[in-house]
Parts: sequence; C-alpha cells; structure tokens
Amino acid sequence: MEKSFIFSNTLKWKDKYQASMFFGDKANFEFATPPEFHGPEGFISPEELFVASANACSLTTFIAKALKAGINLISYESSAEGILEKVDGQLMFTQITIKSRIKTDSDKETVRKIVEQVEQGALVFNSMKTNITIEATID
Repeated sequence: MEKSFIFSNTLKWKDKYQASMFFGDKANFEFATPPEFHGPEGFISPEELFVASANACSLTTFIAKALKAGINLISYESSAEGILEKVDGQLMFTQITIKSRIKTDSDKETVRKIVEQVEQGALVFNSMKTNITIEATID
C-alpha cells in the first residue's frame, strides 16, 4: 500500500500584495506579488517559488538517483528560468528550463541517463502542467 504524505504551510496577509509564509518550526519568509503585477520590489514572488520548486526538485531527485547508482558527485549547480505567458486568455507557465552543471569523476553516460530520468519523473515535475527540460553540462 502506498503511503501518503502531507506538506503544509501557513500564511498571514500583511499589506496590499505582501504576506508572510510559515513552515511550522522551520524557516519563514515574506513574499509578495512581483512588481510586474503591482507588487513591491525586493520580495520573493509565488512565481519565483514555482520555478524554484522545479529547480530544487531537480537537484534532490538527481542526488537520490546518483547516490543509488554509486555516482561520485563533485559539484552540482543549476539555474532555472520559467516562461510565463498567456494561453487561451490565462497566464500560465509554459516552459521551465533548468541548466545544470554537474561535475563528477564517475561514468558520464550514467550521469546523463540519470538526468534524463529526473526530467521524466521528478515528483514536482509530475505535478505541474508546465513543460520542463533540463540542459545538463556534465564535466
């Protein structure tokens, strides 16, 4: 039988387009609508969190699969960019591109196959409508 997991957070509205998000006894932060949508400067936006979630899931899924495969990871860095545009009259993310740089002294073809597995089956990716691609450079 499959387990189910619950992840939760709480938010509290502060002013206009700004609020605080709390994760129990973990970190909390203030966020706001991005300036493109009349929010104040200097805050993380839900849109940025959406793209960051895909980027973070890419890393954590890669790490899990690489460890299982016995890959010796020397370093991993990535950047992510999401494209938000109108589709059928509604704004939505149509593409997220994750550019990762992976350094390893293990078999590079095995690492490339793991990247492909991540692209096809990372948990957060599977939960999004957005097309997500990973452009990996493996050194």
